[in-house]
Amino acid sequence: MWKPALVLLMTFTGLCRAQQNSDLVSVPDATFEFKSGFWCNLHHFLIEQAVQTPASRSGPAEWDAAVDYYRAKVVSLDPLSEESAQINLRLSDQKSSASLDGTGLSVALVNALNSVADFYRKRWWPAQDQANRAWVAQLSPRLEKYGGVLRQRLAVAYATPWPPDPIHVHVVEYANSTGAYTTLDPTHTTVSSTSDANQGDSGLEIVFHEASHALISKIRTALSDEVRARNRLLVHRDFWHAILFYTTGETVHQCLDGYTPYAVRHSLYERSWPGVPEILEGIWKPYMDGKVDLETAIRRLVDAYSLPK
Repeated sequence: MWKPALVLLMTFTGLCRAQQNSDLVSVPDATFEFKSGFWCNLHHFLIEQAVQTPASRSGPAEWDAAVDYYRAKVVSLDPLSEESAQINLRLSDQKSSASLDGTGLSVALVNALNSVADFYRKRWWPAQDQANRAWVAQLSPRLEKYGGVLRQRLAVAYATPWPPDPIHVHVVEYANSTGAYTTLDPTHTTVSSTSDANQGDSGLEIVFHEASHALISKIRTALSDEVRARNRLLVHRDFWHAILFYTTGETVHQCLDGYTPYAVRHSLYERSWPGVPEILEGIWKPYMDGKVDLETAIRRLVDAYSLPK
């Protein structure tokens, strides 16, 4: 009688270990696929250490050398550049493999990461991985409750079908100075589990805001075509990003009573797009509410937020 019980115990233990060793973090909603991967977290943690002034000195000589390399060669890279995106994607694919040999990444980068992997794995990784998974766990019921309706409403607002496959979201202790960013083709989001701006209900807006970067193309093109056809210039070229902030933030606000959108809570409009909230409230929200068509809304936005060349 003891043998079947022993087999069941060993099977259960093996499943638990396999789950702990997996970088995937399960959620009850297929909108996103969340990961907490060793190499991607180490990469971003070294960036965090390197951007400190002075650069952090937190360990043995190998760690300090890796931080110095990142400060000299990595932190200056635009995280949205093709080079940074490829580094992030390849590291994301590595899961928790023992080393990065054979990944196609630069020898210097691989050597820096390999040299400190064991130290990071022992000193920081368990706590950071736990924090990443806890962040997904607190987001999970919100996704289960609101994910479907947000996905549907945003697809309509952006006039673009939601991607057929889950959007990949890599959860890290540190992402960048804003707490999250997304690269495209393929869509890949990196989000911080510790950023104050990403906690609670705000986490729901953050992941859908980042996903919206994969949906905004039609709106951006329509704006560009309209200003070009009328020989005008937008007051700020990144006006489309203000529209994205407003569209996703307002959509989450409509689902969550009393929720204050990210751009409002952090005074982002005042710093980057003065006067834009009133324009979007008067022109874009009627479009979102189905009262005017997209073509009319785009024309009115250009009327309100452009200048003659």
